[in-house]
Amino acid sequence: MEIAGEDTKKGDLKDNGQGKIKNSLKSWLSNKYNLYFLAVLGFAFAVRLYYFFMTSGQPVWWDEGEYLSFANNLAFDIPYDINPQRVVLFPFLISLLFRIGFNETAAKFALVLLPSVLVVVVTYLFVKDLYDAKTALVASFLTSVLWVHLFYSMRMMNDEIGFLFGLLGWFMFWKGYVSGKNNKLVYLSGFLFALTFLMRPAGIFYPATLFVFLLLTDKFKMFAKKELWIMALVFLLTLAPHLIWSHYYHGNALAFQGAYGGTGGNPLGWQVFGFIQIYTELIFFIFFLVGLITLLPMILSFDKLLINNYRKYDNDLFIVLSFLFVLAVAIFVLRKFEDRWLVAFSLAIFVISAKGIILVTDWLKKHSGKVFALIVLALILISGSYLHLSHADVLIKDRLTSYLPVRDSGLWIRENSNPNDVVFSMSSPQTPYYSQRKTITYPYLEGNESDFVDLLLREKPRYYLVSAFERHDQFMYELPQKYQGAFNPVQVYQSSSGEPLLAVYEVNYANFSP
Repeated sequence: MEIAGEDTKKGDLKDNGQGKIKNSLKSWLSNKYNLYFLAVLGFAFAVRLYYFFMTSGQPVWWDEGEYLSFANNLAFDIPYDINPQRVVLFPFLISLLFRIGFNETAAKFALVLLPSVLVVVVTYLFVKDLYDAKTALVASFLTSVLWVHLFYSMRMMNDEIGFLFGLLGWFMFWKGYVSGKNNKLVYLSGFLFALTFLMRPAGIFYPATLFVFLLLTDKFKMFAKKELWIMALVFLLTLAPHLIWSHYYHGNALAFQGAYGGTGGNPLGWQVFGFIQIYTELIFFIFFLVGLITLLPMILSFDKLLINNYRKYDNDLFIVLSFLFVLAVAIFVLRKFEDRWLVAFSLAIFVISAKGIILVTDWLKKHSGKVFALIVLALILISGSYLHLSHADVLIKDRLTSYLPVRDSGLWIRENSNPNDVVFSMSSPQTPYYSQRKTITYPYLEGNESDFVDLLLREKPRYYLVSAFERHDQFMYELPQKYQGAFNPVQVYQSSSGEPLLAVYEVNYANFSP
């Protein structure tokens, strides 16, 4: 009887737990905004899945090749000279998936496409916590169609997963420190900020933005708060294994900083302001400008914040800082940049745009009726998303076959060589990834023909590749003509018009006598 009673009690607890989950889910689904969000999420996933299948066999680019060759080195010990500027987490995760049998396409689905969808989820939850469900719904929809997200979701790049960890870090910190007092979430944010840093050192944007936010809101009291010190300690401890590895492997724990040292004497990067419209496209840019009006109360009360610790507009202050910090780094530090490097400010851009859309449609609802306001809202979202989807569609399809000869030549070499053979290629990340052979390269414009020939005679690559895809010194193209009989063409890849794009030569060292 006692045993039966124990079992009954356990069963009751299990039923109560399942009941609570069921009631919570029912309550969440009863909110119309949550139902609308599920539709947005389904749309975001469907669009990404469409392009994912379209691009599943596309050749990889330089950066992708570095991550994948790094992963092959970690997983299978395939020779590859690891770029010290690359941090280890993304290729490490790829290598784990490779070890358990994932191929490139499956790994991209897990590490790029799914994080891109989760970015939409976290945007909704975070903005809902910052403002309200209506603003969160619009902001998450704008995020779901952003062409930058769509395009880089189709590449084995770390931008989407890095942004996801940074966004999650902000969300956990806001929920744990600003909205409530859950120190566990604060500590978790430190871990997430370290993960985004280990994806891309530019992930320092996320904790740095919070530092400025805390300096303005908590002022110097922040330095007396134990939970913030523990968060910083979690951040550093999470980074520590990579720093130790980099110290022993590269001889410098901070070897990654070579990629982020700025561009010295180049002009200041004022062109970054043009990227606001690039990120929004025309329709949403108009509402971004309208949304700036909603920030006026925060701006006008800024003196109260500084003097009297006025906290009413913390959400607007955080959004503005997350935007201005990225702009400042781009202008004064980076000076030259790519669109994907600025993804950290997309949250602010779309929150402000969402506020602008809601401001206009609420005004229309009040003065012209609910139906008219909904029609206008639908037109705004459809026309704005059309511009983003069209932009993404053109970019994705236009680059489907870029670097195709580099891929095909690497695969051909893998099938027509021995594991110990060496290859020369200026496509130094992609060729070793596809060929799975040791690949040597030569720094463009940093040597001369005599030194280059010495390198070839010393390393004795079996195959010698020259192409139109990377920069070559002129003498690299001329060697096969200069040393007749030493370089035998075995594969030539041409454009549709018959223009040679890449040539593979097999080297006969008996005839190679400088």
